Amino acid sequence: MRNSLFLLIMMFLAFVFVAKSQDVVETESSQMIALHEKRLRMQREFQQTGFAGKNINIIYQRACWEIDPAVVYIKGAITTYFKPVFDGVSSISFDLSDSLTVDSVFYHHQKATFQRQVPNQFEIIFEMPLNIGITDSVTVFYQGIPQYGDGHGSFEQGFHDNYPIVWTFSQPYGSGDWWPSKNDLSDKIDSLDIFVKTPLPNRVASVGLLVDSLAEGDFTTWHWKHRYPVAACLVGIAVTNYVSFSDFVEIDGKQLEVLNYVYPEELTTVRNQAAGVLPVIQLFSELFTPYPFLDEKYGHAMFGHGGGEQVQTMSFMGAFTHDLMAHELAHSWFCNDITTASWHEIWLNEGFATYCTGLSFEHLFEGYYWPIWKNNTLNAIISEPDGSVYVDDTTLVSRVYSPRLTYHKGAYLVHMLRWVLGDDDFFQSIKNYLNDPDLAYGFATTQNLKDHLEAASGKDLTGFFEDWLYGEGFPTYSLVCKTLEDEKLSVMINQTQSHPSVDFFEMPVPVRFYSDGKDTTIVFDHRFSGQEFLTKPGFVPDSLAIDPEKWLISGGNSYTLGTNENDIKSFKILPNPAQDFVIIEFQMPHSFTIYQINDVSGKMLLSGKINRGNEICRIDISTLPQGVYLFSFASDNLKTSDKVVISR
Repeated sequence: MRNSLFLLIMMFLAFVFVAKSQDVVETESSQMIALHEKRLRMQREFQQTGFAGKNINIIYQRACWEIDPAVVYIKGAITTYFKPVFDGVSSISFDLSDSLTVDSVFYHHQKATFQRQVPNQFEIIFEMPLNIGITDSVTVFYQGIPQYGDGHGSFEQGFHDNYPIVWTFSQPYGSGDWWPSKNDLSDKIDSLDIFVKTPLPNRVASVGLLVDSLAEGDFTTWHWKHRYPVAACLVGIAVTNYVSFSDFVEIDGKQLEVLNYVYPEELTTVRNQAAGVLPVIQLFSELFTPYPFLDEKYGHAMFGHGGGEQVQTMSFMGAFTHDLMAHELAHSWFCNDITTASWHEIWLNEGFATYCTGLSFEHLFEGYYWPIWKNNTLNAIISEPDGSVYVDDTTLVSRVYSPRLTYHKGAYLVHMLRWVLGDDDFFQSIKNYLNDPDLAYGFATTQNLKDHLEAASGKDLTGFFEDWLYGEGFPTYSLVCKTLEDEKLSVMINQTQSHPSVDFFEMPVPVRFYSDGKDTTIVFDHRFSGQEFLTKPGFVPDSLAIDPEKWLISGGNSYTLGTNENDIKSFKILPNPAQDFVIIEFQMPHSFTIYQINDVSGKMLLSGKINRGNEICRIDISTLPQGVYLFSFASDNLKTSDKVVISR
């Protein structure tokens, strides 16, 4: 009994230590995930000349590859079954890097004519035109060294414990870098078989179910079968001397296999970490819809880069932190099941996946990391005054995968939709979106999502998306709160915007009032700057907090709270903009006793005392870098503030 009690105590202490020690790791990793994924996709700033295959729908593909992870080289035969989308199709094209050689193309068991006229594409020419809706097929034999084998490309070689590994990484425009494909966001491969021949003792990780492994002397051919629609950029393979293990989780009455392909030297460590994804699968299946690929599997495969890659049904993993596992898993719903129809609207993939990580922190770990996640995500967004979630220039991969805008601001856009709609309507609308038969296992636009949000809530969200998707920047709120008779309050809410693209952010603004251990939150429907509200919280407040639960993107918020109307604006800050110092001129007499300087994220940088008898106070700001700051002054019953710009 003593030993059991001692063991329980030690397990509890170990849990507490691990939980507390994760403060830094967990709260930094969402930012690191975004940075890793951005770097992975920085193989080139891509100028798209026009995607191939616009005149066909792909029904089925059979990919046969020969890969040795010790050599950066690929040899393959890709059979594509397709249907023309209109009559008179005389040629079809595929995306394929010019660094790869097409050896031959077979059509109806005969060699077909092909040519290269557009960079990184090739065209197959038919002797007789093809007609709409008639299934046909071609087989392409090709080989070569993929062009972008430089550490951040679409076909990469690395090493673990001095053993080679090869992996692919296709988003956003990279599938044609290593195989003949239709690399756009309009057509998914309805069904797929993958065969990879590789030397022993290598194994192959890929999409779908492993149905066979055929030994041939010193080689093995691994066969993966996938029977769900999949975009070409979500197909991936990784080859090395993997070992494997499986966990299982019950979803919607079925046992889902979670298959893990890991490096032999990492087996013990990863086996302890990987099971952490199981409660997250259950959580997302409850919040949204059951795991979308339930008839096959979910899984992880280690690969040679930080961050992760959303290969359909088998995420490629650079680590097994909670954040990364939750993020890549979330792509099963928001990217793999329903894929953005445009890289302009990549937030439908990455913004939702990032927010799902936040939801996992809200519902797991007793909610400990949820406020930390919100605070860090918000601070990342307001660290700069501009930028829209909508991607104007999709030729810049760095902009498509901007950590601040695509991941963090995209996630907070989702968070604010939840705030505006309320939990019931928000989660119901997301379920309806994922269950929409016109969208499931296909592509979607923001308009498709907006239609479901509006249908479930009855709200018109046109203005919301104009401000938060297409507009740039964020609001700063300044409240003037005056106590009237009978404990009534006059609350005036002013707003400034960090970027001129939005003239006003109409939002419900929550304000929490405090007094002697009591508090209450009142939500104000803020429609214009200077809007005044009369309210009665039930007590005379001595302090307040704007958006205390961090539902809104905002920064540099301030308030003035007092009973003396003459105190509401009783100082001047000169000069403004300032350089190395400011002079505060107080209206005499004044009751201020302290000052405080915060950055726009709310972090306090400087503070000091004020003499009530002095009309002028000089503050040294020479240690502060250029930027916008909030100067606050407080007394026993009053707090007021103003912005100061430091410019040198």
